[in-house]
Amino acid sequence: METRRNKINKKALEIFLSRLEKPDFYNINLEQYPTDADTASTLLIEAYMDGNIAGKNVIDLGTGNGIFAIGASYLGAKVSTGIDIDPEMVATSRKNAENNASDAEFANVDVSDVKGEYDTVLMNPPFGSVIKHDDMPFINKAIEIGTHIYSIHNIKSYEYIREFYSQRIQIIRQERIFIKVPRIYAHHTDNYHEIESVLVYGIKN
Repeated sequence: METRRNKINKKALEIFLSRLEKPDFYNINLEQYPTDADTASTLLIEAYMDGNIAGKNVIDLGTGNGIFAIGASYLGAKVSTGIDIDPEMVATSRKNAENNASDAEFANVDVSDVKGEYDTVLMNPPFGSVIKHDDMPFINKAIEIGTHIYSIHNIKSYEYIREFYSQRIQIIRQERIFIKVPRIYAHHTDNYHEIESVLVYGIKN
C-alpha cells in the first residue's frame, strides 16, 4: 500500500479505518469485539508520531478485522502482519486488505505460537472478563517478540497489568481512553456502550 503521506492525520486515518468490513459473528468465549476506528486511529497515530510505524516491522496480535495491521500498512510500515486464532477473522482481514490495496499480511495462529522479532507490537487483547487472565498470553508474547509495545487494557484490571509491565518494560505513556463497543452479544442492552480503558506505550528494557 502506498503511504498516504499527504493525508497522514488522525481524521483521515479514522475515516479510512471506519470503512473496513466487520465480521458477521463474534465469539464471546474469545472476548471478541471490534476496535472502533477512533480508538484504532488514536493508537496508530501515536505509534506513527513516535517513529514506530513507518519503515518498521509491525505485528498486530489478535487482529480481528485487520484494523491495526491495515492501518500500519497505510502509515508506511515496512512489513505489517496480523495474527488471529479465529479463521473467520483472518478471512475478514484478508478481504479488507485486498479491497483496500493493502500489503498487510495475515496468519491464522494462536498468539502463543508466534515467533520472530518485531520493532512494534500493536494490540487490543481480550480484557480477561470472560476467562480470567486471558489477556496474559498476549502481554507475555508482546514482551517476548517486540521492542515497542502499544496495548489497550480495561482500566478495571490495569493496576495489576501496570505492575506486571513495569517489571519488564519501561512504560513511556499511559492514556485514559473510552472504547466504543456496539451491541454484539445477548447481554448488551444498548446500541453502543463505552468501556473505560488505558492505552499503554512501553519499550522493552
